[in-house]
Amino acid sequence: MFSRNLPNFLLKPLMNFVLLVYLFFSRLFHVDFEPKEKLDDSYTKFNSFDDPLPDIEPNYPDYKELLAEAKENGEPIKAVNRRKPLTVDVEECSKCGAPKEYLYSYGHDPDGYQKFQCKVCDHQWAPEKPEQPKNHPTYRCPFCGYALSKEKERKNFTKYKCRNDNCSKWKNEHKRYRYRAYDFDVENLEVSRPDKEPVNLDHSQYGQFIISKAMDFYVGLGLSLRQTKRALKLAYNVSPSAQTIQNWTVSLAHRLGPKIKDLDLPLSGIVAVDETYIKIKGSWHYLFTAIDGKNGCVIAQHLSKHRDAKGAITILKRIIDQYQGQDFVLVSDMAPIYRAAVHAAKAFLKTDVDHRQVKGIFTDDDNSDEVYRPYKNIIERFFGTYKAHYKRHKSFSSFDGALAHVTLYQLYFNYIKPHSSFDNKPPLIVEDSRGQPIESWAQLIRWINKTDK
Repeated sequence: MFSRNLPNFLLKPLMNFVLLVYLFFSRLFHVDFEPKEKLDDSYTKFNSFDDPLPDIEPNYPDYKELLAEAKENGEPIKAVNRRKPLTVDVEECSKCGAPKEYLYSYGHDPDGYQKFQCKVCDHQWAPEKPEQPKNHPTYRCPFCGYALSKEKERKNFTKYKCRNDNCSKWKNEHKRYRYRAYDFDVENLEVSRPDKEPVNLDHSQYGQFIISKAMDFYVGLGLSLRQTKRALKLAYNVSPSAQTIQNWTVSLAHRLGPKIKDLDLPLSGIVAVDETYIKIKGSWHYLFTAIDGKNGCVIAQHLSKHRDAKGAITILKRIIDQYQGQDFVLVSDMAPIYRAAVHAAKAFLKTDVDHRQVKGIFTDDDNSDEVYRPYKNIIERFFGTYKAHYKRHKSFSSFDGALAHVTLYQLYFNYIKPHSSFDNKPPLIVEDSRGQPIESWAQLIRWINKTDK
């Protein structure tokens, strides 16, 4: 090494050279950082949970009621004293249904179509003008009947707001009525499952034993596909390709995935929900997970491309379906997407969810339900366990492959993996036909198929 100090005039060129080298190699190698989350303020304002849904079809008053009301007030409405016949054949008002005796011509609109006005309800319209198709129905405030105006457009939903200053909600509470119109049907949301079966496992040349052992290596021990291939070669002297093992994984997940929701789970009434990130083909995806707070078993998982309200609503709907109308406490962090999910469950699924939020890692926040922090920590420990399996993959090569791994790991975690907190036993202990506890994938697959029948 040099014993003399570096001259000052060489320091600047040397630092520039080091910076250029760093910038050059930073383009070739990408370091995995936690992705940034940009949560806008469109999630932060909610209606009261007691607010009804908006009226989609307008609730127009009947002209007879308007005539009677005007007569009671001493201002009876008389028919139009017509001097000329109407130029357009119209029978009644399109809003209140008043007959044509109460209609009179009201000039022309900018396109030249004849307009009419109703003397009973003051409604104006052009009967012969073609109606423009609407991209969405007209939402009306349930408190005043005023048409809601579009406030913001966000991914998966559009936000509407009542701007009527005479609205009863605005006058009494000084709060505007707001509504989120989602671009998906909340009632039909389902957690992600593999939708194809690349190979027929029943006709595999390797047999069910080798396939189950491959799952023990790949899912249970967390080996990569190539490591699993080498382990099978060393242990059983068979050499399936890495793609073959991947096909086995996706096919098995496709078979077992739909049966997960039919398996009985011991539910304690406390559910911790959170999301973590995994990389698929170089892009971040998000794994929503729900875990029972006391029994420690995974209730549901959902893999999504985005960390948004749709993913949160999807996992919450699966929890609601699992509980079948029973009450439960939902524990989450302070992410507003879970507040949006609870609000959607109230509005669209008619389910009241007792939502408890735990903030960060500190315990001195007044808005945080600290008594539920241990349940939040359970799901954080689960993510740490799963990441220990996932880190060997670094990045999944396909969405189906990642989804298959997540699906099978849920079964492995619940029924096979020993846990130190459960005396080195899995959270859910099930027995085979001979009364022996299930300890391998071969036994688990046979038990699930038998339970399904």
